[in-house]
Amino acid sequence: MQKVHLPRLFGAALTVLCASTLIAQTLATGDSRHVRPPHYPQICTVLRAQFSAADRATPPATDDTARLQAALDNCANSGQAVLLAPTFTSNAFYAGALTMKGEALVVGWGVTLFGNNYGSKQFISVSGANAAIMGPGTIDGRGDLLSDKPRLINAKHLENFTVFNVTLTHAAKMHLYIEDGTGVTVWRLRVKTPANTKNTDGIDLDSVTDATVFNSFIEDGDDGVAVKTNSGPASNITVRNNRFYGTHGMSIGSQTMYGVSNVLWENNQMFGTDEWGNVATDNNGIRIKSDETCGGEVKQVTYRNTRLVGIKHLLIFNTAYGTCSGHAGIPWYHDIVVNHVMATNSQSGAYSQFQGYSASYPLGLYLADVHLDVTKQTSSQYANVGLDNSNITPAGPGVTTFQFHLRHDDGHGQGH
Repeated sequence: MQKVHLPRLFGAALTVLCASTLIAQTLATGDSRHVRPPHYPQICTVLRAQFSAADRATPPATDDTARLQAALDNCANSGQAVLLAPTFTSNAFYAGALTMKGEALVVGWGVTLFGNNYGSKQFISVSGANAAIMGPGTIDGRGDLLSDKPRLINAKHLENFTVFNVTLTHAAKMHLYIEDGTGVTVWRLRVKTPANTKNTDGIDLDSVTDATVFNSFIEDGDDGVAVKTNSGPASNITVRNNRFYGTHGMSIGSQTMYGVSNVLWENNQMFGTDEWGNVATDNNGIRIKSDETCGGEVKQVTYRNTRLVGIKHLLIFNTAYGTCSGHAGIPWYHDIVVNHVMATNSQSGAYSQFQGYSASYPLGLYLADVHLDVTKQTSSQYANVGLDNSNITPAGPGVTTFQFHLRHDDGHGQGH
């Protein structure tokens, strides 16, 4: 029986017994909460629409900003909702930059809230406890008509924040940016922006703990979901049962300097083309990306039951992503499990990348039931990779592989 020594993979030397003995990998469990479908809060104020969506290209000079902000202020810190409702003749609200603190905004059925004259400010800024943004209506940032590039929803310093059953479209930059929060639930969100727009991430989970993204439809011009750490660590995150179209990937990074841990990606499907036929401009599937200018430890990450269709960059683990904002640190990825992934109809020139930082900080990866229609790889280096019934074998300078068997249980505890 062969023994493979993985120096400094988990700090001290680790001995792995190959083929038939215990392999020490820890599967991600994700959000520690028991997350249930959100419910609509009590209504605090109802506002009736007075404009038409037909005015999108030339919004009214006098819009709804003042009355919308007054209603939000009146309901602040209550957890109750401002409801935007249609009338028989009107179905739209137009507003400049809005601020929420501890209240909900419900965009009613058939209603669109349009961003108007908010310039370089974020359209909707959210903070506080028990805030929420809900549909079933639409929030349209009109980013395709703006010269500035503000975020559509910028949510910071949050506790128990919910986004439910709402459509976000035409952000000028990120659609839903969530930073420094605990208890985040994104449920049945629809992001509908073409793949050929720039830096329009669907959802950014930045420095958050206990977060779930569930049953959402995401198409945009950058990352579908990105986990990052600009102001603190990110941990206990579940991204489950989502569909991505034309995005830049199910991503971690590029900022990882405060550490990312316990992230579960499960039952997700990714397509390289959006509904308008645009191919993703950086067509990634599973991706962890960082650089020594903003790097840090990424551990206990599991991608389980993933379907990739029409993707070019299939499995990407990149420790030399390029200069990024943050502070210097070593991008060290370990305890990464990729379990049951199938890639079909991959784009011409498709490939994967398994790139650790150095011999002292290698990529620690397990591939179980991974079946790719293209097994080409590029720039793989410094990686210790366990293989279980997978048709791609990483190879390159400093790359070692070994056989293991992943226990198919409920995803908790150790594999063997």
